Amino acid sequence: MSGGVDVSQEQLGTRNFVQIGLFGGLFWGGIWYFLHIFSFTEAGPNYLLLPFAFGSWKEGVWGNVSGIVCMALLSILIAFLYKAFLAKFEGILPGMIYGLFWWALLFFGMGLIAPAIKSALHLPKETIVTTICIFILYGVFIAYSVSYAVNTNKAEREGEEKTNYSNK
Repeated sequence: MSGGVDVSQEQLGTRNFVQIGLFGGLFWGGIWYFLHIFSFTEAGPNYLLLPFAFGSWKEGVWGNVSGIVCMALLSILIAFLYKAFLAKFEGILPGMIYGLFWWALLFFGMGLIAPAIKSALHLPKETIVTTICIFILYGVFIAYSVSYAVNTNKAEREGEEKTNYSNK
C-alpha cells in the first residue's frame, strides 16, 4: 500500500520540478527578451541558438522565441540538477552562485565551443551587467522553488510516516 503512495508522491515531485523548470525558463527568458528589445542587452535569448547553423531567422523574433523555448526546456534539466546537487543548501547565496555558474557557462563556454560567438569579454558592459542580473535572478528563482518543493515533499512524507505509525 505504501508503495503506491511513494510512486504517486514521486510523480508529483517530478511534475513539480518540470513545472518549475518550464516556468523559470519561460519567465526569465521572456524578461531577457524584453530587455533585449529595449536595448538593455545586445545578446537576447537567441544567443543559445547562435552556435547552430539554422539560418538567419534565428537572429529575429522567431529566433528569440525559439531561444526562450530552448531555455525553458533546458531549465527542466537545470532544476533537476539543482535538486540533485544543491537542494540541501539554504539561503539566497546558493541560487546566486548557481545563476552565475550558468551565465559563465553560456557566455564563456559558448565562446569556446563556437568561436564565431562573442565571448563575454567582447560584449558591451551593459550586456554583461544586464545578463548577469537576469541569470542571478533566474538562479535564485530555481534555487528557492526547488528547495521549497523538496522541503514540502519531505515534510509531507514525514507527516504521512508519522500518521502511518500512529495508525498501527
